[in-house]
Amino acid sequence: MSNPFKKIADNSKETSKKWENTKTASTLNTVVCPRCGAPRPVNTNVGTCDYCHYKFMNVEVMVTRKPDHV
Repeated sequence: MSNPFKKIADNSKETSKKWENTKTASTLNTVVCPRCGAPRPVNTNVGTCDYCHYKFMNVEVMVTRKPDHV
């Protein structure tokens, strides 16, 4: 009598997907703060450096009022 668990295990090994071109190390792309050199993740919406408070962007917001008589 054959072992059903061995059949299942053997079938799993034979039919499993063989992965090629796998990476063994992960990476994170970063840019650095021009003032202190602290890393900042790319494509983030961070306006200032968390360490030295350098402003990466200078955003001026202007709010205008809609005229009453349109």
